[in-house]
Amino acid sequence: MFGATFGIVAQGLEIFRKSADIRNRNILNANNPDYAQEDPLVKSFAPVGIRLEDILRTQNFYYTSVRNQKLSVVSSLDTTIKGGSQVEDLFQEFTQGLGGSEYINQFFTAYQNLMKEPTNEGARSELINSAQSLVSYLKDRKKDMDRIMAGTDYDMRQYINKINTLTRKIAQINQEILVGYAQTYARGKDYKNLLDERDSYLKELSELINIRVQEDEIGRVRVETDKGFALVEDRYNWELKYDSANKRILWKSKDGSEVDISSLISGGRVRGLLDFQSDLSGYMNQLETLAKRLISDIKLPLNSQATSNWYWFKNVSDPNAPLGFSGSITFSGFPGGPITLSYSGTDSLNDLINAINTDPTLSANFTASLITNPDGTYTMSITANDPSYTIEDSNNLIHRSEPLFVGNGISDMAINPNINLYIQNLDYEKVDEFIDFSRGWWEGSKSIYNGLVDNIASRQKDLKTKYDIESALLSSINAKLQEMQGVSVDNEFIELMKLQRSYEALARVVNTMDEMLQSTLNMV
Repeated sequence: MFGATFGIVAQGLEIFRKSADIRNRNILNANNPDYAQEDPLVKSFAPVGIRLEDILRTQNFYYTSVRNQKLSVVSSLDTTIKGGSQVEDLFQEFTQGLGGSEYINQFFTAYQNLMKEPTNEGARSELINSAQSLVSYLKDRKKDMDRIMAGTDYDMRQYINKINTLTRKIAQINQEILVGYAQTYARGKDYKNLLDERDSYLKELSELINIRVQEDEIGRVRVETDKGFALVEDRYNWELKYDSANKRILWKSKDGSEVDISSLISGGRVRGLLDFQSDLSGYMNQLETLAKRLISDIKLPLNSQATSNWYWFKNVSDPNAPLGFSGSITFSGFPGGPITLSYSGTDSLNDLINAINTDPTLSANFTASLITNPDGTYTMSITANDPSYTIEDSNNLIHRSEPLFVGNGISDMAINPNINLYIQNLDYEKVDEFIDFSRGWWEGSKSIYNGLVDNIASRQKDLKTKYDIESALLSSINAKLQEMQGVSVDNEFIELMKLQRSYEALARVVNTMDEMLQSTLNMV
């Protein structure tokens, strides 16, 4: 009799101790927002005794998934904003009101000052210095943005490596959950520590990439991207790969094939970094457009001692498209001249070039060529066999000139190596006309640069507005989740006191039984 009773009491003491441990664990994690409260389910069974039937984990898996989805959105916005802040720091317009605009204004001011005083040595030096400063500024900003882009490649590789590590861990946890379930099925299925660890990994994974999660009846999970590409199933995981050359995220299937899922990722830091890379590429293209426009447009009016080249000053996007206006070009100063070549609104730039090159007299003294500008537009260059020959267009579109800048973009942009010769041989009769041209060049350059700065600012403002809204929603969901599965310290202390009293009562039973046993033995 005593043996059976001692067994029942000992079992009760062990169950109450374990229940108290669970309550203590709840209290210790009361301030942990990711902790799911646990409740020991103790039941009596016939004919006598108690058992720990289950350990209930108070978790709302639906709300946890909603929280993780919103976390992905917030993390994505946060990553893009931080990237944009790096770009903002490159442009002093955002902090000091200076920067590229100042360099552009200084250059065109120096250009116009030289046109007003073409013999002024100070004005000549100022043009060269301001041009070099503008080129240096553009190159420096490009180098800075190249460095930032290289940094995104490093960050993306880190994110992808972390994702692959987490999916491996989750797959391993799935295995451990299966083993834990089998080992503890008869003792309340006490493997909740594995579930907590699983939830921690899922939350961390959600910060990096948006996921969908399905949980089976024992707690194992299937994880896939928002568009259905599997990352974890049972004990297996699938890896991602970053293609830095093309800025793509690839999903690697078990047969070795790779699928580009970049456009299918809708959240997490990976999405945020992809978005920032796209933004940064756009900013770099805008800066490149400015450099190409400067190279394509800006020219100096020269006399016959400096050049035999003449340029058509109306760049076109399609050399085969109709010009849309009529006029005439007069070629003079050569044997057989002058010759006037008329054109109509239906003629194209290539039509003009062909007309010059197919006229027997003109082609013997002039060569017309189609020039592809760095900005993708087209113009016409006419080279005279003798620098004394002259060309005049009725629309004032053809001038003896040379570009101030050379190159195809920022990387090889430079001041024309003949700049010193050119500024010593300006065509004084044309300087007023080139002042008028420079106003259009100035406005075009400022428009491109200001568009770049405005795009950076408006993008950051839009992102921060979205971030504030989504962060508030995330906080609300976290509060709701905490209310659902958080720990009530007061309730836990009450339950702990009940367990303590029950434990003490059973302990007194043990003492009484011990006294009874001792008395019985003394009676023998």
